[in-house]
Amino acid sequence: MATYLAEHPEFLVAASETLHQRQQIAQQQAYVQLALQYRAELLSSSSPSVGPNEAKAAVVMFFDYQCSWCSKMAPVVENLIKANPDTRFIFKEFPIFSSRWPVSGLAARVGEQVWLTQGGAKYLDWHNALYATGKVEGALTEHDVYTLAQHYLTPTQLTAVKEAQSSGAVHDALLTNQALAQHMDFSGTPAFVVMPQTQNGDVKRVTVIPGSTTQDMLQMAIQKAKG
Repeated sequence: MATYLAEHPEFLVAASETLHQRQQIAQQQAYVQLALQYRAELLSSSSPSVGPNEAKAAVVMFFDYQCSWCSKMAPVVENLIKANPDTRFIFKEFPIFSSRWPVSGLAARVGEQVWLTQGGAKYLDWHNALYATGKVEGALTEHDVYTLAQHYLTPTQLTAVKEAQSSGAVHDALLTNQALAQHMDFSGTPAFVVMPQTQNGDVKRVTVIPGSTTQDMLQMAIQKAKG
């Protein structure tokens, strides 16, 4: 047997590829079951969102403003929003890099405050504008965040953001997102869940992507979720 394998290494390569494919399928199935289990939390109306609340399908994105791959996905998501006005897009502020770059947490708190006080359209403007700076992986500064935030929040609302580090609705929202990401077994950003919004949504219509992807892949997932 050892001699055969030495003479035919392609057999080992094929076996390894088959095993990897099976592991990927099993992981995707596990993710889908988690998405169904935490459906209510993923589709919560408390999270920033744009698009019809009663849309057939929803795209849920976990992200960090200092994540370089999230920054690359931002224009992709923006294009998808424009191409799918009948789909709900839900944004889960998940500042996973905040311990390394505290400005990540600040930006997330501002985002939640914009959502709470200004609604989805203004939130999306803020979200895209911050990523448009191109400042990721520690390049973003508090000055950058506060300068941009002044276009969306009043001085009183900005003060509320500064006080939201340890309590309040904004603080609680970020803790909720962190717990949900842990439940979903997401250890990094970005991460996407595309699913039907109906309670009896077919398991085959749910797609979970724990990482960056392409616009075409997300579009296919949206079409699948719509049924």
